Amino acid sequence: MLWPFPLGRALRRLQVPRESDVETTAYMNRDTRPLPLSRRTYGPWQFVGLWIVTGSFNIGGWCTGSALIALGLTVWQAMATVIVGHCIVGIICVMTGAPGAKWHIGFSILQKSSWGMWGALVPMVQRIMLSFIWYSTQVYWGGQCVRTFIAALWPAFNSLDAPLADGTMTVADFIGFIVFSLLCLPLIWIRPERYHVPFAAAAVTVIPAVFVLLVWCVVQTGGLGPMVGDIEGTAGVKPARGSRLAWMIVLGICTNISGIATHLCSQSDYTRFARRPRDQLMAQLIFVPTNTIVVSFIGMVCTSCAAELFPATRGSLVWEPYRFLDALQAHYNDGAGARVAVAFASLAFIMAQFGIAVAQNALSNGIDLSALAPRLFNLRRGGYLTAACAFAMQPWQLLNGASKFLAVMGGYGVFLGSLMGVMFADYYVVRARRLRLTHLYDMSSCSIYWYANGVNWRAVVAWVAGTWPLLPGFVMRVRDPDAVFPGWSHLYYMAWPAGCGLAVLTYLFCHYVVSPIQSPREVDELDYFGTFGATPEQMAEEVDAARGGQGGDGGERDKGSSVKRAGYGTC
Repeated sequence: MLWPFPLGRALRRLQVPRESDVETTAYMNRDTRPLPLSRRTYGPWQFVGLWIVTGSFNIGGWCTGSALIALGLTVWQAMATVIVGHCIVGIICVMTGAPGAKWHIGFSILQKSSWGMWGALVPMVQRIMLSFIWYSTQVYWGGQCVRTFIAALWPAFNSLDAPLADGTMTVADFIGFIVFSLLCLPLIWIRPERYHVPFAAAAVTVIPAVFVLLVWCVVQTGGLGPMVGDIEGTAGVKPARGSRLAWMIVLGICTNISGIATHLCSQSDYTRFARRPRDQLMAQLIFVPTNTIVVSFIGMVCTSCAAELFPATRGSLVWEPYRFLDALQAHYNDGAGARVAVAFASLAFIMAQFGIAVAQNALSNGIDLSALAPRLFNLRRGGYLTAACAFAMQPWQLLNGASKFLAVMGGYGVFLGSLMGVMFADYYVVRARRLRLTHLYDMSSCSIYWYANGVNWRAVVAWVAGTWPLLPGFVMRVRDPDAVFPGWSHLYYMAWPAGCGLAVLTYLFCHYVVSPIQSPREVDELDYFGTFGATPEQMAEEVDAARGGQGGDGGERDKGSSVKRAGYGTC
């Protein structure tokens, strides 16, 4: 299409620079190419910091127990589901992160290997949609921490309680939202390879704050609070019994997985920054479950103690840490000591929310948008578009019906479980962890990932097969969380593992029985993107390792030209 001259010139000026050292048929910018060694700055401790901030020591991790107690589980039963669920989550994290750590590509590029060059739009669009929603939600929660911080410095701030947006928030809430949104903008500009600095800053503030709140609560009450022994009298929840208890434990375990499923999908977006593939391994296997187990327990204990410490809150449990801090300050009548404590704790949670909003959502969405439209978006542009859309999403309206909204978003694991099942079957079984990087950037029928018209029908069939049996129970759960429909509800309770397992089996059936994928274990003979090392010897060693020890001259560069043609030429 021919654009009018001024418009065409403007569009060309807006275009993201294309990487020029490698010739690819797909448009490749700096943020979508396989990462060079110079940008890989994450070692084991950087992954620990990543998960401290984005996976556990934040508002979501603190509130983990609220959904589980609501199922009719006691505190100890809820903790058992957290332990089992997040041990499984740790294994899933390693499995979803391994391709990024080995091949240094993100989620969106990786999906092309299993879905096809155009079929990858299916998981990509889902992730983009979820990132817009979750970023706006996390920013709203961060804004609540800003509100408590300002109110600690200036107690009269909470008097700005005039209702806005049909009573879904107050003027103080909106000011907190605006301030937190603006504070996120400089962080979006920071390159992800430098995120380990803000991760460390957040970790050294939020970890002490969380433990200080725990110690204070236990000392003040002389125990773990009344909810630990009586959820019915304290939380107003009737304990589950018999077979219902067994199914609620299953649902609790799977809820722990589904609740973080969006983050699980995006592991390659972070692990591609790993210095070595093994750097993500122990950090995630150990610290992913440990951190969440600790924080969720602290959240439940502090909520339990609050029911005894703050009489004004009786009748409703203060699960959110910012509500807890509100109650603490009000209980001590805005005393100086309480205000200082609330200010420091609020600042710590603000730091943590920066990580989960920017790193987990804006970063991932920037990468996805870069892959969707690499001419128009790089990571920064995608991140700023995500930030701008936070206002359009109106999270105060979404959270006004929080129980149903969170049920829908938490239940979205019915779609993501089968999506990851497709990836596991394709990458680990069919391809035996081998990829041909150049063909992931070849938008032509020459690519081994082109399949039929750019779509791998096996992935579509497997995703549908893993999703549709769960939809009746999902819809029924959203309509009436207390209703139980034998069969459908029980199948939904196992949503993530059931969907993942069905998708794996269907994909393998389609490949091994119906129609085998052609050349599934091909790899490049050359390190065309300069991904695996700085010298020819290092490149040879790392490319050979990436190829699974097949040998070959993997480290040699094309010495005949400064611009390398990315392995095309045969169809």
